[in-house]
Parts: sequence; structure tokens; C-alpha cells
Amino acid sequence: MEKQNLVGGLPKFGTKEVMLEVCEACHLGKQVRHPFPVQTTHVNSKPLKMIHSDVWTMKIESIGRCKYYVSFIDDHTRKVWVYFMKYKGEVFQHFLNFKAMVEQEKGVNIKCLKSNGGGEYFSNEFNEYLKEHGIQRKYRVVIPHNRMELLKGKANTL
Repeated sequence: MEKQNLVGGLPKFGTKEVMLEVCEACHLGKQVRHPFPVQTTHVNSKPLKMIHSDVWTMKIESIGRCKYYVSFIDDHTRKVWVYFMKYKGEVFQHFLNFKAMVEQEKGVNIKCLKSNGGGEYFSNEFNEYLKEHGIQRKYRVVIPHNRMELLKGKANTL
């Protein structure tokens, strides 16, 4: 439109001076993301074999005064469950609710919980519960690029 003079007042995007003044959102909107591989070797073959979990901070407090949310993502189905929280210490109770619901629904038990190792996952009560129920604990130290995009993409969608 700019080259054909169909719209007046648009900046000349070909010049360096204008490109330095273009807002960050314009730059981000033009970025291209590479597609995910058609098949990955990291996806589990059965539901609830591995659950990814993380706690996120919301930019704006909700009407119910929630500042955080915890997400649970099934590695096999990529289904996401979200629980809103006022305090990070509510993670364990939300995990108990989540576990009861999905295990009843799927008829199988959670085998592994993978998190970033944040303090909200380290209570003695949480650790003992996982041991008693045979749930393996794994921590993400370095997240492969495509996994991080998956988690960030889900968080941005929410």
C-alpha cells in the first residue's frame, strides 16, 4: 500500500532511520517462527506418563485476587489444565485436585511430575505424597528450545 501511494502518512519502511523508530510490536509481529518437527522423540506414548507443571505470575491481579496460576500439561496429549491461585503455596492442593480428576477420568495413574524446581514444589508434604504414590519427580534444568516454546505458547494463550 505504501509503495503504491494508496495510504498517506505511512513511514517509508525501507530506510534505516524509520526502521529504528518502528515500535517493538511491529518488529515482533513480523518475526517468523520455525515450525515444530512433525514427529518428536520426546513425547510419551501414554497419557499421564509425564506431567509438566509450572507456576506463572499474572501481570494483572484477577477479580478474585489471584496473582498466580499453575499449569499442568500432559506430555502425551498436550492437554492443559490451569488452576488460579492467590498464593504459590496452593500448588500442592491444586495438584491433589488435578491428580484425582485426571486419574479418575483416564483410569491410569500419573507416573512422573516434571517441574522447574521452584520452591512451591519442595514442601515436605508434597515430597512425601509423591513418594507414597510412586510418582517420580523430575526437574527441568535446561529446556530444549521447542519444549520452551510449547510451554511459553501455552502460557501466552492463557
